[in-house]
Formats: sequence, C-alpha cells, structure tokens
Amino acid sequence: MRDSCEGIRKISAQSSLFVLPAVAAALGALLGLLLTFISRRATARVTPGDAERGMAIVAVMMGVRMIVVIAALAAYFFLARAGFLYFGITLIVAFMAGLAYEAVKTTRSNTTDTS
Repeated sequence: MRDSCEGIRKISAQSSLFVLPAVAAALGALLGLLLTFISRRATARVTPGDAERGMAIVAVMMGVRMIVVIAALAAYFFLARAGFLYFGITLIVAFMAGLAYEAVKTTRSNTTDTS
C-alpha cells in the first residue's frame, strides 16, 4: 500500500510541474515551433516537376499536425488543467508566428527587383 502511495505522489509531483505557467508556455512554444518546422519541410516537397505528390504530402502533414495539436491540447486539458490556458495560447501564438515568418520569408525570396 505504501509503494502505491509513493507512486501516486511521484506522478502528482511530475504533473504539478506542467501546471507552472513558465513550463506550460515553454512546452506550447516548443510544440508550436516544431509544428512550424514540420509545415516548412512539407511545403518544401512541392516542386514544379511533381506538384501533385508535393500537395498530397502537404495535405497529409496538415492532417497529422491537426491530430497532434488536438491530442496535445486534450492531454494537457486532462492531465494538467491549471496550465492548459498558458499551453494552448502559447502553442497557437508560436505556430501562427512561425507561419507568418515563413510566409514573409517565402514572398520576399520570390519577388523580383523591379527598380
């Protein structure tokens, strides 16, 4: 009986770490940036020579990213509910900021100098 109580205390102590705002925000930012990197790698597969295959890869990766985000949000909601808001907001902001950065970077590299 005593061993099971110690195991529960260890799990409780570990999950209490995830409810800290700094830890939750850091994990959200890390996952958001990781998803942005995955998005960038998927869009790099779209080439003029094989656009259909590239777009299929992008579509599959979009579905995978959506499933990962839903699973991460659900896990955080059920396991560390007190840190859910920090995790979720930071995840969304980091992913959107990464996509905005990639969009600006891509449009700048594709524009020609008209002067």
